[in-house]
Amino acid sequence: MKIITNSIALLLFFIHCVAFSQATISWTNAPAVPITFAPGDVVSMDLTYATTDIDYICVWVREVDAADATINEYGAFATCPLSGGAESHPNSDNITYNYTIPADVPLTSTLPAGNKHLLIIFLSSDVGGLANDSRDIVISTTAPIIPQIKVTLNAKHVIDGIDTFDRSKFITIHADHTENEWNGTNFVSDLRNDFLNGYDVYLGRNTGGISYNLNQIQEDPSRTGYANPTEIASRGLTSRNSYASKTTIHQYENRNNLTIAGQLHPFWTGTGQEPTGQGWNLANATATGEYMGRYINEFHGGNGQPEPAWVEIINEPAYESLGGPNDSSNNIQDIADFHNDVALAIKAQDPNTLVGGYTAAFPNFEVGNFQRWNNRWKLFMDVAGSNMDFWSIHLYDFPSIGGGQKKLRSGSNVEATFDMMEQYSQMSFGQVKPFVISEYGAQMHDYSQDQWTPYRDWLHIAASNKMLMSFMERPNTIASAINFLIVKAEWGYWNGVPYNHRLMRKENEPTSYTGQWVYTEMVKLYQLWSDVKGTRVDITSENLDLQVNAFVDNDKAYVIINNLNFISETFDLSLIDVNGTTISSINKKHLYLDGSNPVLLEESIPTDTSSLTIEPEATIILEYTFDSAIVIDETNTETKYYASTYLQPITANQADNFALNNVSVNSYGEAVLRVGIGRAHNLSLQPNISVNGTSVAVPNNWRGDDQAQRDSFFGVLEIPVPFDLIQSNNTVSITFPDNGGYISTATLQVFNFSSDIRNVLGVNDYTFNNRIKVYPNPTNGILNISNTNNIKEIVIYNITGVKVKTFKATQTLDISELSTGLYFLKTDTGIVEKIVKK
Repeated sequence: MKIITNSIALLLFFIHCVAFSQATISWTNAPAVPITFAPGDVVSMDLTYATTDIDYICVWVREVDAADATINEYGAFATCPLSGGAESHPNSDNITYNYTIPADVPLTSTLPAGNKHLLIIFLSSDVGGLANDSRDIVISTTAPIIPQIKVTLNAKHVIDGIDTFDRSKFITIHADHTENEWNGTNFVSDLRNDFLNGYDVYLGRNTGGISYNLNQIQEDPSRTGYANPTEIASRGLTSRNSYASKTTIHQYENRNNLTIAGQLHPFWTGTGQEPTGQGWNLANATATGEYMGRYINEFHGGNGQPEPAWVEIINEPAYESLGGPNDSSNNIQDIADFHNDVALAIKAQDPNTLVGGYTAAFPNFEVGNFQRWNNRWKLFMDVAGSNMDFWSIHLYDFPSIGGGQKKLRSGSNVEATFDMMEQYSQMSFGQVKPFVISEYGAQMHDYSQDQWTPYRDWLHIAASNKMLMSFMERPNTIASAINFLIVKAEWGYWNGVPYNHRLMRKENEPTSYTGQWVYTEMVKLYQLWSDVKGTRVDITSENLDLQVNAFVDNDKAYVIINNLNFISETFDLSLIDVNGTTISSINKKHLYLDGSNPVLLEESIPTDTSSLTIEPEATIILEYTFDSAIVIDETNTETKYYASTYLQPITANQADNFALNNVSVNSYGEAVLRVGIGRAHNLSLQPNISVNGTSVAVPNNWRGDDQAQRDSFFGVLEIPVPFDLIQSNNTVSITFPDNGGYISTATLQVFNFSSDIRNVLGVNDYTFNNRIKVYPNPTNGILNISNTNNIKEIVIYNITGVKVKTFKATQTLDISELSTGLYFLKTDTGIVEKIVKK
């Protein structure tokens, strides 16, 4: 999606003019840029030349590095439309020449970072005159390169000891089971049951109860600025007894993984403090913490609702002040001090309460060349981190702001945000403290003052799925991720416009705010995910913009694909199961935008389906049912290692070195180096990287969009590293060609396999990065191989794993005699490609 190339332009080199000789040559019918060819393509070239004494004209392909130094040449001086001297050819002419791109030219996408291809068009005259009209070209395939997604059903993916999909963490709504908004004139008699049980949804957060009661409670008559403990206890007893009488809602307690939070006012005791509803001010942070601790003890437990799992001190304390989301000069010293003291006071009342903060919106760490990080989250961790049990944060996409601009956080920005907090937490406290993401989704600014529309709901749905897929990759560090959807949010109805983030709407909206309560389009998010459960299994995607997860539950497998791109994507999907189970059925859910309406299409698809197309920003969940239970007998154990340094300034051509130590590796596995980068948009995102002294290729793609409408880029490059390079103690060297910005983090994901799960039982082999391309595919019989370097033998297997044809290394294979169907091509170097014979 983000291939970075130099502008295609006329490259003039080898020009030598002498007083008595001026040579020229021009490729007059050159294609429009970018000029793209496939190995084996025949290029019809119209060449116009002039010289005083022709010697020869030759055409070939050259690979050069960023300094234009020659790396490789393919057919140099071997294809010459004119040669033999002026005696044989006129000194000026127009000629047509059919040039064949050599079959062994590697694809441009496989070249080292900074390298490119040139089509050399070179003229030499007998008297020393030289001329060229050489062009930048891209070597690709004539057919689109279809990314591969591969699932190893029998290999459990374990992340820091966690191997199951915990719906209570991830399939959530911003509500609790006690809220009155579940009641009323709904389209069903029991909305809690229909939604929570019907779609297997969990509850997440309440910021109202603790705030409402503080505003009702009198000041302690013996202590100025403290809530009256006697009244807290009295009100708590009444609340518990009331809850005990509401027996019909007790069945939903197990769905309440509750986070509670105080609102800014009247909890905040610093600058801008406001009094409680009874007219008195809390004395200080200790008074705030004492009230919160007493509230938890008196209003929860016993015959009342269960104690909260997580307590956030204040919801978004810096939202309305300190300069807004783009400020980097103000610091949050007073907020950090406040959180530190409140946490101590809460735990004095209830030592087991898990307390966190600072419940921030707009992390935007990169603003001000990372001064916002230094003045906010870093400062908070330094001051209050020791007394925080978790980090609390809000994450939103802005998919339509300022007249349609997209300022997105999903994709690489979310990855960079988490990696930076994780690494600094590890460096400061010896552990990555868990995250509570107590709000996430989208803020739909351009539509926020409009009446309800399905399209506005879609903006939130699409952002939610993108972020959820990232969250699910961190089941060990994310304690709770709460989608910011309110049940009805009637408190947010303002100037005739209902609140944006609602599960329910009036059935006659947007025409009028009348009728029964029915679901908004937001319910499709939960309908999509309603059945997913089970054990996480190994899955890989060649395209970082196709986020993937997979789970196995007895005889079912759930494969989830989310498209971060704004265009549709086609992909090939392979399920690998060495234990021989057979697919009985496939149910496909596809949630996408059709015009301005979200559509959830559910259908049964053929069991031999192997290629699918996913719509822009859409999500597909495939439910496979097998004829027997899937046996999981292998493991892929993931561990993340953090460098001992972070946030290093980038100086042109100067290496930044990072140590990643105490790494454990098995005999088999994979590794991915993650490099966080914050830079201006005009600066390079293609560093030179070496691991333990060996250069590694840096992909020119990352998750999600290029962040062009954000003020700068802040994201993570994910770089596959050959597993045999990884040692116990590792040095990573990163060098950029230009000045500016920072390397925010360096982390290493290591995936240790219980056995060689990438190469088992012949045709089920595949590698993390394919190093060849096979085309055309599907084929009538002739297959071209883009790069056979280091390959000695190529074998074709049928779908049952029987070897049907063997070739010595060659760029062209003929399988014309094979029957129509699906086959696997395997090289002796371990590369496997699926091919279709038409």
